[in-house]
Amino acid sequence: MPAGDSPDVLVARFLRANNYHETFQAFIRETNLTPESITNNPTDLTIEKILEEKKLYDLAVRFEKINVDTKDVDFVVPYPTIPTTLTTLSTSFNILSVTIASLIIPTPESPSQTPQQVVISTSSDKALRIYSAKPPNALITTLPNLHAGPILCVAAVSQRWLVTASMVGAISISDLKGNILHQWNGHTKYIVKIALSEPLDSGDGKEEVRYLAAASYDKSLSVHKLHIPKPADSDADTTSPTLEFLQTIKFEQTVEDVTFTKDYRDTTQGSASSPLLITTIRDLPYLHVWSIPSDNPSTNSTNNPQFTFTSKNPLNATSTSWLTYTPTSLTPHPHHPHLLAMITSSIPTPKVIIYNLSTFTIDKEFTVPVELSAYSTGIVAWRGDTAASGIWVNGDDGVVKGVEIKSGKVKAELKAHNGRKVRCLAAGAIVEEDEEDEIMVSGGFDGGLNVWRIGEEV
Repeated sequence: MPAGDSPDVLVARFLRANNYHETFQAFIRETNLTPESITNNPTDLTIEKILEEKKLYDLAVRFEKINVDTKDVDFVVPYPTIPTTLTTLSTSFNILSVTIASLIIPTPESPSQTPQQVVISTSSDKALRIYSAKPPNALITTLPNLHAGPILCVAAVSQRWLVTASMVGAISISDLKGNILHQWNGHTKYIVKIALSEPLDSGDGKEEVRYLAAASYDKSLSVHKLHIPKPADSDADTTSPTLEFLQTIKFEQTVEDVTFTKDYRDTTQGSASSPLLITTIRDLPYLHVWSIPSDNPSTNSTNNPQFTFTSKNPLNATSTSWLTYTPTSLTPHPHHPHLLAMITSSIPTPKVIIYNLSTFTIDKEFTVPVELSAYSTGIVAWRGDTAASGIWVNGDDGVVKGVEIKSGKVKAELKAHNGRKVRCLAAGAIVEEDEEDEIMVSGGFDGGLNVWRIGEEV
């Protein structure tokens, strides 16, 4: 009697269960099995069960990595504590956004095409400023005329262009000299967040294509395709990115945040699943998930499937079910993007949630003692240390708090901005002489823009 888990028996069992009668007869003949030795009882091991166990094993391994990488890591010491205040035109202008990016900025003194790490800030005077991310953080350039209103969102594209969105509801694509290359004016109120997907397969290899989504206070979300010429093209210097409008998704309340991700539940090796679009809506404790139908995944410009609603995933599984709040600042972990950090509106105390996109469940949640009013937007930024061992959280009292993910405890308090509201945060690592220097950038309503670094050891 052959073993019930032998490869020959498993294959024969599969052939019989799926009515491959002729193949079954030929197979047992060539393997010297007998039909009586092949059973199909509910408790028998099958190929399907083995494949399912393999998927569960892969998922378990991934969970083990998650536990090691986030839940068991202490808040790394030292952490940034020394601020450098960057120069702006006037402290009477509020800082509205900060971004850490890598850009190629040729100048008469340095015409090379070498990327440099920069800090990009926008302010209520409608200007966008680019500073070197390395000390002494010199002002590289100011772009004053990208929008008719103040800029709330900035994304760097291929190190050569900027995508910006403003309080007048416009999206602009510009070069680093301030020339507007493309503009879309489809929203009627503030665009509070833009998100870019990972590159898609454009088909012809001549351009890079990404999805772009814009969340607006006009209670809608616009979705576009961003077509980006590749630098290898002979006419790359004369060709600019373009924005192709795809659809508008309308809601009953204001759209507060948006991000792109992928389906991390797909354990198929080497799979290239279509992107997922995740939004949050004011006063609704859910993640709203949108996807492209799997039967029409084409991403080329002649076939544009639209995102369709997939699910509404609750964020209050361990809290009172009727409680409402607004989740904001959807921020993927820099090394493990299936972990999504966010902060809620005051309920009465803001709460940080670490959401696991591998399972669509909450990994961690804890309240944070930060001052945020009903008119404030909470911001979280993962730390720039190797493990991203904690997050930074803004406050209306001018204090940025560092919170340990492992315990949910406040481990650092950085006081600045003259006690005024901290409006925006960004964090990351700056490479200097082959070493990484962790930084955090904060912008406030005192007009101050601070780059925080780790101080010299005494």
